[in-house]
Amino acid sequence: MVTRRNVLAAGLAAPAFLPGLARAQADTRPVLRVAVQALPPTLEPFEAISNVGLRPTCNVFDTLWRRDFNREAAEGGQHLLPHLATSLRQRDPLTWEAKLRDGVRMHDGSVLSAEDVLSTFSPERMYGKEVQHHEGRVNFGHLTAVEAEGRDTVIFRTATPDVAMPQRLASYGGWIHSAKFYKEQGLAGMRQKPVGSGPYRIASFQRNQRLVLESHDEYWMGRPAARQIILIAVPEASTRLAGLHAGDFDLVTNLLPEQAETFRGSPTLEGVEIVLDLAHILYYDTRNPVVKDARVRRGLNHAVDMETLGRSLWGPKFQRMAALQTPAFGEYYDAGRRGHVYDPDLARKLLKEGGYKGEEVVIRIAPGYYLQMDLAVQVVQQMWEAVGVRSRLEAAENVAQVIRPGADVRPISVSFRFPDPLGGGLMVNLSKDYSTQKAGFWQPVKFNAISDELKLATDPAERKRLWLALMDEFEAEAPALTLYQVREYFAKRRDVKWSHYPLYYMDFRPFNLSFA
Repeated sequence: MVTRRNVLAAGLAAPAFLPGLARAQADTRPVLRVAVQALPPTLEPFEAISNVGLRPTCNVFDTLWRRDFNREAAEGGQHLLPHLATSLRQRDPLTWEAKLRDGVRMHDGSVLSAEDVLSTFSPERMYGKEVQHHEGRVNFGHLTAVEAEGRDTVIFRTATPDVAMPQRLASYGGWIHSAKFYKEQGLAGMRQKPVGSGPYRIASFQRNQRLVLESHDEYWMGRPAARQIILIAVPEASTRLAGLHAGDFDLVTNLLPEQAETFRGSPTLEGVEIVLDLAHILYYDTRNPVVKDARVRRGLNHAVDMETLGRSLWGPKFQRMAALQTPAFGEYYDAGRRGHVYDPDLARKLLKEGGYKGEEVVIRIAPGYYLQMDLAVQVVQQMWEAVGVRSRLEAAENVAQVIRPGADVRPISVSFRFPDPLGGGLMVNLSKDYSTQKAGFWQPVKFNAISDELKLATDPAERKRLWLALMDEFEAEAPALTLYQVREYFAKRRDVKWSHYPLYYMDFRPFNLSFA
């Protein structure tokens, strides 16, 4: 056992050893233990864009601009705040200027400068001919150059005008890393122990098991409320739930609705429901003969009673999505859109016109990966059977197996990364730059041309016209069945004061986490 007496007796230099120990002993902040369904295989932020990977990313990194989710929840609308940048202005239609905050310290001790932003938004990561990961191009592939004007000013140059640039800088991909660290450690270091300026730094990472985040006490927004955040992978929801009841965990994620309800009336624990800016869809492999004709795909969509499906999964609060859009789009949201309404007679008519002759439709999923997806697909199968469609469910071990050839229908989650038509859904997950089209599952007729126009449009009226036209075209070609807007159910100790955002962030910054 190490004590002050035997350290001094050994003649060791006490000041080099004891101050850190004393600080650790004096730190009375709690450790927050979080049971999650899984951990990402890598901590590299582009590779970790997923429902499990965004949780650590959100806490390790800051962005130049930030969405005020709490204000949006209280007041509605869209609200952006300065973050690592203190100002952001558009010099001309193709040029944006960001002024950096003074004195922001990164986890490796370096101080934020334009060099860190240039390293983050480099051609190899964002906009070059070859990028490390396709996600780099999703929000920032239109950049032509990122330049420094002194230590604290960064200039972003774009190939085309971009009305959504502030939203992009607050969204996926805008996570600023340490240039010093990246130069020394590169992509391999980013995967295991990335360095940013966020409220928590990586202490240890055991893939598929445990991730320990420790407080970045010099965080520019203030000292974090917890000295450590420990994310523990517990695949079974029932085990996570039991661990919360036993006091092993303080917060557990990804519960079923009925599990969250069990906390009603508990004096110490509570279940919480949040509607996410995220949808689940089933997309068709339009190359396959059985679903090649758009009339067959529309018929399959009209055969599904979304109200019944949604309520059976999510309870009486369920509200059917008005297509792949979210009310957060504001003036661009088409509240009156009906989409593919339930009409079994029309479904049978379209199936016949499209040449469906009773062939088997193969649906492939990775059981348990998407919350409620297993049950949703079984309900869809029953509804298809009611209009004469035969189907078969295939189980895959992982997502990589799901996308292999052979299936006609597969699931995918669609996130609305920021509240604008350009921020997700049709313009990201179904776009020509994303996996659904790039893998060949869908070859659109007019969809991409409309998308290209919408990307360039700056006039609000023209943007809305094109957005409505894009949704019309999506419904006509019917490359996918929109299921529902996803809900997240979690449970926690009541004395843990923390808010879940409508994305899969777990923000533990000082303003969003405290202990009663």
